[in-house]
Amino acid sequence: MRSVVLEQEKANMCGICGAQEPFIEYKELENVHFIWCNKCHTITFFKQPQSDDKKRMIENEMNFYKPVTK
Repeated sequence: MRSVVLEQEKANMCGICGAQEPFIEYKELENVHFIWCNKCHTITFFKQPQSDDKKRMIENEMNFYKPVTK
């Protein structure tokens, strides 16, 4: 699982591939807000998670995420 931390002013795009809506979803797990990119399957954090354990837990959780198709 890839993840990156971006500056707040770029909070509407994927930090790896630059995708924007409709490819990105705004998520929250364990009180950490981030973007999930359905195009390149990457997590973009708005700020560094409090600990590496929390970061790994979110990455592991998102490994099994299946987006809801409309």
